[in-house]
Amino acid sequence: MKYPADNLRESLAAEFALGTLQGRARRRFERSLKDDPALRRLVTAWQERLVPLNDGIAPVQPPARVWRSIEQRIRKTSRRGAGIWDNLGFWRTASFAASAAVVLLAVILAVGIPTFKPHDTMVAVLSDDQSNPAITVSWQADPRGAERLRVRVMGHADMAPDTAWELWMLPGGDQKPVSLGLITTHENQTVLLPRPLAVAINRASGLAMSVEPKGGSPTGVPTGPILYKGLCTMM
Repeated sequence: MKYPADNLRESLAAEFALGTLQGRARRRFERSLKDDPALRRLVTAWQERLVPLNDGIAPVQPPARVWRSIEQRIRKTSRRGAGIWDNLGFWRTASFAASAAVVLLAVILAVGIPTFKPHDTMVAVLSDDQSNPAITVSWQADPRGAERLRVRVMGHADMAPDTAWELWMLPGGDQKPVSLGLITTHENQTVLLPRPLAVAINRASGLAMSVEPKGGSPTGVPTGPILYKGLCTMM
């Protein structure tokens, strides 16, 4: 699949580097990378830009319950019958694969198995005035309405005391921004959408984030500075 629009290529490259591009959209993008050197350079640039964000993330040791669960599953499997399980030659040739499977199982038990829905994905990369990305927002573009937004905050400004960050849908044209709710500075968040907004957001032209008084905008429209904004892109 070709991605002719510069803003679409930029958004997809950012989502791919962040790891938030999922399902069919990710597979289409990976196929495009094979024949598009410029797109590969965009992904590399985003990866290099995002690498410093990993410096503050400490490694996580899987809890003891993960290893206990692995041991229990292995014991259950070994009791399912003799034959091949008692064959020393089999274990010698399969030892490497078994080790890899144990590591994979540990990861699955620790972080869970991702599930993908067979729908297109909408993504907005919110950047500041210098085009520095700070927030990505993505959701499944279901005709029945998106149940929730996946929000990822990165490399952002600090939230001042007694203020709030409010996320806005930009319908486009002369229509006023519509509040999607408050967000925090946490890296990964979920915003639940009421039914009217769940359907309308698929038609949004963009998203924005403003600084508001504690508790949110008192007027129903942005009252503070818009820190970040970006266009919505279908993938």
